Amino acid sequence: MEQKKSYKPLIALLCLLVCACGLYFFWQSRKPAVTEGAKAITIEVLDNEEKTTSYELHTDAEYLKGAMDELAAKDSTFKVEGSDGEYGFFIEAVNGITADFETDKAYWAIYVNDEYGQYGADQQPVNDGDVFRLAYEISTY
Repeated sequence: MEQKKSYKPLIALLCLLVCACGLYFFWQSRKPAVTEGAKAITIEVLDNEEKTTSYELHTDAEYLKGAMDELAAKDSTFKVEGSDGEYGFFIEAVNGITADFETDKAYWAIYVNDEYGQYGADQQPVNDGDVFRLAYEISTY
């Protein structure tokens, strides 16, 4: 008796591969655009006493983390500390002010052009004219 070949596993694998490729291209199309080359940006720090310090920077950095590192190297009054975690670079302290979520539910929020940031500092694109605000905030949750 002759056995029939089953193509079901091959078809399932092919469908899975097509779906994975489709999701990847969808994710790539939704990613924020990165501007290459020289950009003029502003980084504002709103500290725990609601005092704002503003810094102007000309940068080639593609992401906010790189721009903050450049600013810290150029201006001794700006300093950012943090750690890399599973969601990217986590800002823990700015200009010597530490936000400790475990102690007082404080954290450093990132605003981009007056809108709450949707990305971490190492994934937030930098575009010419952007205004970034690092704001010390207390969670209400």
